[in-house]
Order: sequence, then C-alpha cells, then structure tokens
Amino acid sequence: NEEIRTGYEYAAFTDFASFDAEKFAALAAEKTTAMLGAVTPKSANYKVIIDNEAMTSLFSAFAAMFSGETIRKGISPVSGRLNEKIFSDLVTIADDPRNPEASSQRCYDDEGCPTYAKKVVDSGVFRTILHSTKTADIMNTESTGNGFRRSYETPVDVMGKNLCIMPGTFSPDELCANMNDGIVITEFAGLHAGINFVSANFSLQCAGFLVENGKRTKALTLMTAAGNFIDLMNSVVAVGNDIEWKGRSSAAPSIQFASIAIAG
Repeated sequence: NEEIRTGYEYAAFTDFASFDAEKFAALAAEKTTAMLGAVTPKSANYKVIIDNEAMTSLFSAFAAMFSGETIRKGISPVSGRLNEKIFSDLVTIADDPRNPEASSQRCYDDEGCPTYAKKVVDSGVFRTILHSTKTADIMNTESTGNGFRRSYETPVDVMGKNLCIMPGTFSPDELCANMNDGIVITEFAGLHAGINFVSANFSLQCAGFLVENGKRTKALTLMTAAGNFIDLMNSVVAVGNDIEWKGRSSAAPSIQFASIAIAG
C-alpha cells in the first residue's frame, strides 16, 4: 500500500561456519516488515521495556559519565558521587577488557597498564571511576587500565572497554508478560542531538511496539521518549538476559522500567 520501511540487522562472529545466512536474512526481513502499518500512540506516561539494541545505544551515549576525565572536569552527572547509590539495586555495571564473551579482549590498555575486571556500579552504588594514567595522577590514584586511543592518530582518552549492564534472568517474552500493558522501545534516533550529557536529560525519537496482555501487538512510530537517565536507572523493574556484544565495546540487555513519558 505504498508504505516503505527501512530496517537492518548485523552480526559479528569469529567462526564463519557458525553463521546461518538464511536465519540472519529472515531476522532482518522480519524486523523490517514488522514495522509496516505502524501507528502513533497517545501522549502519556507508559510502562516501558527498552530492548537490548535500544538500551545499548542509550547506555553507550551516557557511558562517559564514569570517566575520570569527565568527572574531574565536573561535567559528569555523577561527579562527586563515588560510593553513593546512583541507580536501582537491580543495576550492576561491569568493565572487563578481558571478557571472553565480548567481541575483543585487551590485556593492556594503550598506555601499557594491565587491564582487569571491575564493578563500576555494584547493585546501584557507584564504586569505580575509570582512569588513564593522566586522570589517575590528577586525582591521586592509580590507573584502572582504561587509557585507550580511538585511533593511532588520536591522544589517549579514558574509555570503558567491554563496559556492560550485567544481565538479569528474564527473557524478552517474560519481560512483556511481567509488564502486561505498555510499550517496547526497539530503536532510538538522534542520540547525537537528543541528550544533554551534563544533566543526563534526554528527548529522543523512537520506534517500537505496543504491548497488550503481555504480548507485542501494534508497531509504533513517530513518538518521542523523554526523561532523565539517572532517574530512569532508578526506576528499573526487571533486567533481561539477552545481552549481545555484536562487535561493540559496550552492551546492555533489555530492561523494564516503571514509567517513561512518551509523546505521540
């Protein structure tokens, strides 16, 4: 009916023999055609699940809040809050450059410092600031092995490596059943312009699905999700088990939240 939708899927793997091309193509087609006939929801506060792809995008946009560089400059929304509770008890965030489940591993950072596994947030409490040698020296501590270059041409920066929100026990279907009625957000757009890193506020165009009686029903489009990332991470209801790295240096599972403002 003259309606056009565009979608994509990608995979990262080390063993080509394990790649199922037909299954991969079917998934890409299913994700795209599922958005045909999408409608716009009424503006309201909804119970929301942000799926693993969208949650990874949102989490990655705010991941620098744990960097010693942004914290020493006072521009991180968690500056001055080390050892304080910043997120829900259900949220644990780990940084492990040697994580064998991630797509790449590093035993040393780009300054030659050994890397190691660390909990950045432990059951909601901010426990570890990520450091390079420079920020560690300024803040009178030791490097955490997080001094990395974005390319050989750039200076060393403080970055998480295999930084992730630790998965829970719920499958995506179980999260929907637990929520019963609400919205699943599957995609965010405009992350480069729709977030305020210092305040942690965000207002982002998104797409997804309506959930009724615990099941995905209508596709949704042309809606905006708005809120504050710190507040959002304090309203976690349940954490999914579907974390996927796909070649990225940060990842998150699907997460159910108590409420998000959605504008249709």
